[in-house]
Amino acid sequence: MSTIDEILWLLKDGEWHDLKEIAEKAALPKVKAETVVSFLGEYDFVQLNENTKKVRLQPPLLEFIKEIQRLEQETALSN
Repeated sequence: MSTIDEILWLLKDGEWHDLKEIAEKAALPKVKAETVVSFLGEYDFVQLNENTKKVRLQPPLLEFIKEIQRLEQETALSN
C-alpha cells in the first residue's frame, strides 16, 4: 500500500486525527506524514487544522470512499 493510500485508510472514519497519530500508525517519520498531508490538503482531499495539527478527510472524498466500500461489499456478496 502506498503512503498516500495508507494515510487515506487511516482517515476513512471521517474523524479528526492528530498528525503525530497518523505518523505513528503509518510508521512514518513525522516530517513525511506532514508532507503527505500537506499534499493531500493542496488538492482538497483533506482538511488540515493548522492550529491543532489535526486532519480529516473532506466530506466529498469520505462519501466517495464509503460508496466504493459499499459497492465492493455488494460485489463480494453477489459472487
